[in-house]
Amino acid sequence: MANAYALGEAASRTTVQVDALFLFIGGVSLFFFLLVEGLLIYFAIKYRKQKGAEGVETPDIRGNFLLETVWILIPSIVVASFFYYGYIVFRDIRTPSPGATDIHAVSRQWLFEFRYPDGRSSINELRVPAGSPVKLILSSDDVIHSFYIPAYRLKQDMVPGQYTTLYLHPDKAGTYDILCAEYCGVAHSTMRAELIVMEPGAYAAWRETQAAPAGLSLAEQGKALVEKSGCLGCHALEGKEKIGPNLGQGFGRKVLLADGTSVTADEEYLRESIYDPKAKVVKGYPAVMPTFKGSLSPDDVGAIIAYLRSLSGDKEEDKKKEGEKAVEKEERRGKEAPSAQKGKALTETLGCLGCHSVDGSGRVGPSFQGLFGRQVELADGGKVTADEAYIRESIARPKAKVVKGFPDVMPDFEGKIPEEDLSAIIVYIKTLK
Repeated sequence: MANAYALGEAASRTTVQVDALFLFIGGVSLFFFLLVEGLLIYFAIKYRKQKGAEGVETPDIRGNFLLETVWILIPSIVVASFFYYGYIVFRDIRTPSPGATDIHAVSRQWLFEFRYPDGRSSINELRVPAGSPVKLILSSDDVIHSFYIPAYRLKQDMVPGQYTTLYLHPDKAGTYDILCAEYCGVAHSTMRAELIVMEPGAYAAWRETQAAPAGLSLAEQGKALVEKSGCLGCHALEGKEKIGPNLGQGFGRKVLLADGTSVTADEEYLRESIYDPKAKVVKGYPAVMPTFKGSLSPDDVGAIIAYLRSLSGDKEEDKKKEGEKAVEKEERRGKEAPSAQKGKALTETLGCLGCHSVDGSGRVGPSFQGLFGRQVELADGGKVTADEAYIRESIARPKAKVVKGFPDVMPDFEGKIPEEDLSAIIVYIKTLK
């Protein structure tokens, strides 16, 4: 991990801030440690009992007000300075960045999925332009994970049933590790991703080479869900209000609640209002909204929130979010021919080897060794030959044919891995005789 104070090595402004804080705390602590230990050694030597000297009666010292005041005030001031400096850095890291691009980061055992405003997604790779702030909206599909970027000195828990946020300031182009810093199961150590920061010019050129994603954007999916779920029966988008608050009001505004408190209309508030509408009732409106827990998935809620945010009227920010359409790992598409070497690298970066071994040993899923061409017994009692079509289907839609004796826990990769990458993975599996 690069030192922020090595010339040109700081990946982000947060790197410098956090390193400076730790250097300050470490330097002050070292100074007082050497001072106290030095005085201890000095007095131990100076006032030691001399060999053969007669004992001297210890003076009757009742106290020294000035000395006691000093040794209370100085440590208190030092500790308060640690707290204040840490608070300043924490406040700056957590303060929303104007114009930040929203990206949803979803964790599951054992990978990270990144979802963009235009509806595309990528696995274990986040690509952003240097100099443009990013707001990560974090959630988990299963257990608690922790999103950690060592080079940025940033870490934030990803909690099931809850949204947390993390602001990134990608100041320097480069490739940086993303790790899970919370033990999340047997393949925790293999849960890794990459943050790829590109120069703005190179990023713009890269975007031009990417094919437009199929289907609706995230906000468009949310609009369809709002209409289909009956939300517009009680909520207006603009103009005269209905039974519930107007959905077209500014995202991020302060909302006055029935109990007299207020809350910011952010992602977590909207998620809670959809799943548990009676938890925070808006003042002046009846508590009649039903819960949508069980009828709307976390992905559905994320799409609805993206749509509601698009109604806030912040056109400049919406434009920036649309500019994120190329942020995922499809740069491999059409660039390389399938090869075993590329397939091996992909199985490592996509987290496949967290659940599948290559030496025949048993893990969460079947071993890749000797898989290709053999008969596979399925959970429904049927059998299938592990040919290219089967392996391709098992990666894209793993729940279609579950292997007998193994849990149905593999995530769906359909539309998230380019065709060239799928072919490379199959070529690699073929080599594992």
